Amino acid sequence: MGSVVYDCFEAALGSEVRIWSYTQPRYEKELNLTQQLPDCRGLEVRNSIPSCWALPWLNVSADGDNVHLVLNVSEEQHFGLSLYWNQVQGPPKPRWHKNLTGPQIITLNHTDLVPCLCIQVWPLEPDSVRTNICPFREDPRAHQNLWRAARLRLLTLQSWLLDAPCSLPAEAALCWQAPGGDPCQPLVPPLSWENVTVDKVLEFPLLKVHPNLCVQVNSWEKLQLQECLWADSLGPLKDDVLLLETRGPQDNRSLCALEPSGCTSLPSKASTRAARLGEYLLQDLQSGQCLQLWDDDLGALWACPMDKYIHKRWALLWLACLLFAAALSLILLLKKDHAKAAARGRAALLLYSADDSGFERLVGALASALCQLPLRVAVDLWSRREMSAQGPVAWFHAQRRQTLQEGGVVVLLFSPGAVALCSEWLQEGVSAPGAHGPHDAFRASLSCVLPDFLQGRAPGRYVGACFDRLLHPDSVPALFRTVPVFSLPSQLPDFLGALQQPRAPRPGRLQERAEQVSRALQPALDSYFHPPGTPAPGRGLGPGAGDGT
Repeated sequence: MGSVVYDCFEAALGSEVRIWSYTQPRYEKELNLTQQLPDCRGLEVRNSIPSCWALPWLNVSADGDNVHLVLNVSEEQHFGLSLYWNQVQGPPKPRWHKNLTGPQIITLNHTDLVPCLCIQVWPLEPDSVRTNICPFREDPRAHQNLWRAARLRLLTLQSWLLDAPCSLPAEAALCWQAPGGDPCQPLVPPLSWENVTVDKVLEFPLLKVHPNLCVQVNSWEKLQLQECLWADSLGPLKDDVLLLETRGPQDNRSLCALEPSGCTSLPSKASTRAARLGEYLLQDLQSGQCLQLWDDDLGALWACPMDKYIHKRWALLWLACLLFAAALSLILLLKKDHAKAAARGRAALLLYSADDSGFERLVGALASALCQLPLRVAVDLWSRREMSAQGPVAWFHAQRRQTLQEGGVVVLLFSPGAVALCSEWLQEGVSAPGAHGPHDAFRASLSCVLPDFLQGRAPGRYVGACFDRLLHPDSVPALFRTVPVFSLPSQLPDFLGALQQPRAPRPGRLQERAEQVSRALQPALDSYFHPPGTPAPGRGLGPGAGDGT
C-alpha cells in the first residue's frame, strides 16, 4: 500500500536491532525485521558515526615553552593514547602509552619535541579506528631539539655513525682542528662531503687517525654538529701542522701547510709560522717523521709535529723567564698596595727602543700624559734603579706578567731603532748598528714578546703605536701588525679606546681625553721635531731612521 523510511534512531554500534511495524489500532498482522548494525570497521559508516572519529578529540595548543595535548571527550569515554617516534626505515619507536578516561590535558615540555614525534589516539572499543597525527614536522623548536639530541658515535678507529631520534638530511666531512681555538678547517677538497643516514655506519678513507681530525655535519649548507671523535682515545689536540700534497700529471706535486690564514705553499717567504719552518717540515716529510693520514691518486695528507722546533728555540728563554717569574712572584706577594693600585685603572706597560735621549724625553711625556687618565702606566724610565738591580729581562718579565694577570695591556712603541731590533730578531734584516745602553728594556723584552706573537696569543694583550712624523705604521714588521698599530697623535682616540678596553668610556668622553693627552704631549712633540736652532723639521733618529719625516 506504501512505504515508510526511518533515517534516524539511536542504536549501539555493532548491535543487533529488531524493528516492528503495525497499525493503530493494532491488528493481528505485523511486520518485523532483525538488522545487524555495522561497527567502526565498515568504511561506509566510519565518516558518519561520531563515535568512530578520533581526530576531532585531539587538539594541540602552545602555552609558553610547553605544549598541551587537549582531548575533548565525555567522562564515560575510554580511549588509548600513545606517543612514538615515526621512523622512515624500521618500526616506530614507542615513547609513552596510557589508557585514559574522560577529558584530559597532557603537557609536553618543549625540549621533548622532535619532528618525528607522533600521536596515536583511539577509542577503547573492539577494532576501533586509530588516528595518527605528527604535528611537529615543521616546528622550528623541534628541529633545534633534533640537532641538540644528535650525537656522533665512534665504533672503531675508522667507523662511526650519527645517532638521532629522527631521520634528517645531512652530509659529513673531515676537518682539521688546531689548538688555540681557531675554527676547524674543512678538508674539502681534497676530501669530499659524504651523505649521512641516521644509525648507518660510515667510514672515511683514512690510513691513520689523529686527535686533530674532527667530523663536521652540515644540513642545508649550515653547520649543525662537530665532534673530534678521536680526541678521547688518542689524547688532546697536538701542535702539529697538516701538509696537503697535490699530485699532477708527469709526477708533479706541490705541498702546502694548512694554517688559519689558508694553505701556505712550501717553500715560501711568507711571515707565517709554517713558512718560517718550511725547510724543516720538508726535511721531516722526506725522512719519514710525518704521519700519513690519507692517500689517493690526486694527493695525500700528512701530519708533521711542530712542538720540537718551538721548544728548541724558546726552551732556554722560557726557562729563564719562569725562574725569574717564580722569584718575583714572591716579591709581588709582599707588596701591600697591590689592591689599591688595581683600583686606579687598567695597567699599561710601555716598551720602546732608547734611540736617543730626545726620544726618551718624548716617551716620558707620553707616559706622563697617559697617567692623567684612569691608567696605571709602567715604563723603564721610572724604574731605572729597580731594573739595574734585577736586570732588564727579569724586570720586563715581572712587569709583563703582572700587567697581563691584572687584565692590562702591553704597548709596543715603535721607532726606527725598534723596527731594526725586531728585524734583527726575526732574521729579516741586518743587525742594528750602534751599542744599546744597559737600560734598553726593549731589546731584553723581545725574548718574551716574540713567542706571544708567533703562537697567536698577542691579540687583546698587545697594541702598537708610533709617532706620525717619525714612522709609518706600514714600516712595522708584519708579525707585529697582527695587533692594532696606531699613529700618534692623529689616532689618539682609537689608541686610548684600545688601552681602556673592555671598559672604554663613551665616545664623547673618549674625545675629551684624547684632546687632554694631545695638549699634554704637544710641547714634547714640538721640542723633539723642532729643537731650538734647527730650521728643518726632520732629524736623524736612531738606527735606520732616514730623514725622520
